[in-house]
Amino acid sequence: MAKMKAAMAAVLVMEKEGISTAFGVPGAAINPLYSALRERESITHILARHVEGASHMAEGYTRAAAGNIGVCIGTSGPAGTDMITGLYSAIADSIPILCITGQAPRARMYKEDFQAVDIESISKPVTKWSVTVREPALVPRAFQQAFHLMRSGRPGPVLIDLPFDVQMGEIEFDIDTYEPLPVYKPAATRKQIEKALDMLMASSKPLIVAGGGIINADASDLLVEFAELTGVPVIPTLMGWGTIPDDHPLMAGMVGLQTSHRYGNATMLASDFVLGLGNRWANRHTGSTEVYCKGRTFVHVDIEPTQ
Repeated sequence: MAKMKAAMAAVLVMEKEGISTAFGVPGAAINPLYSALRERESITHILARHVEGASHMAEGYTRAAAGNIGVCIGTSGPAGTDMITGLYSAIADSIPILCITGQAPRARMYKEDFQAVDIESISKPVTKWSVTVREPALVPRAFQQAFHLMRSGRPGPVLIDLPFDVQMGEIEFDIDTYEPLPVYKPAATRKQIEKALDMLMASSKPLIVAGGGIINADASDLLVEFAELTGVPVIPTLMGWGTIPDDHPLMAGMVGLQTSHRYGNATMLASDFVLGLGNRWANRHTGSTEVYCKGRTFVHVDIEPTQ
């Protein structure tokens, strides 16, 4: 079996997972990974002016790249903490990005050493998974798991923190046998679908709330077809804006505190049944939940069953 540095194994896994572009700023603790990137020359690296900018660039790339995942890279300490804003933006909007940070050698962690920040703990609230890889041989598995989690269920960002000596560690790894893990995508049961449709058809003033999940699933045409078949008006959320054309007869306007229309709010208040598709019931959309919920029944269709 081939022997290589763990940093090279990480690059090979990213290649297998379809990564072609990365954004970042080199620095001492992440330079082994950059050396592997330069050696392979398979992933285009775009130098950012600032690591926070790199995280936003990765998010924008994911939004625009039709299924690909943006990658942002930075060194230890402030690079990771600077990327927290980008990670928060990504998880709030269900955007998968891979954030890779360098870290001080394992022996210097948790001792207030230079730039030895516990980024694993800091980033947990704004990622689907955050991990400091503590053994070189675990690097390929960590990257495989990261891509699996980013693509499964509700998409979102992952942070992998790589201590310097972990990147430099020699491991045995056969990239020719590597395969991405199957993506987990929950689906409603037929009974759930039939019950929701029965409730919708039994209501006198039904309404569809269309969220950003429809855009993530490239299902806007299906939404319009469903609305036209049922004759139910559609209210998009801010993240779902564009799922139905603004000039479509069933476009009922937007609802909320800031990005709303008077006729959208009026349509919502007149409804008796609301079918939420791929949306979050965020407070900028709902306003007062007492007013928003009063007198109507809700069914929520979401890719994340725990939401």
